[in-house]
Amino acid sequence: MKQICKMQQIEKVKKEGVIGEELAKHLKEQFLHLLKSINTSIAIYDFDMEAYGNIVLFESNDNLFDLTEIGFKNRAITSLFPEYVEVKTYDNKEYYEGIVIYNNEYAITFLAPKGVYAEEIEQWFLSEI
Repeated sequence: MKQICKMQQIEKVKKEGVIGEELAKHLKEQFLHLLKSINTSIAIYDFDMEAYGNIVLFESNDNLFDLTEIGFKNRAITSLFPEYVEVKTYDNKEYYEGIVIYNNEYAITFLAPKGVYAEEIEQWFLSEI
């Protein structure tokens, strides 16, 4: 599980080979959109999304039955109520992409590779589309 709050973190996971060029571009666009939407004069490489939410990249070996690491203590992803979930393709890989809103000022965007989780998790993703 990779949590992204800064532009440098997007570049780092791309450099490490965790994500490809298309997904990195998409994440940078999301990051810039949030930066513009809060109407701040903070420079792009100084901006930290942590106060507004973050982007979570789930990996195939992550336990989505326990999301304590991202603030959902003792909760599975199947207990959440996302605003939306859709399937997107980046770098020839399919991902579930969605957003969970905590309150008017904080939300988590998540991306998870499609087809790599337990059946219950996969069915939940599909039911939320």
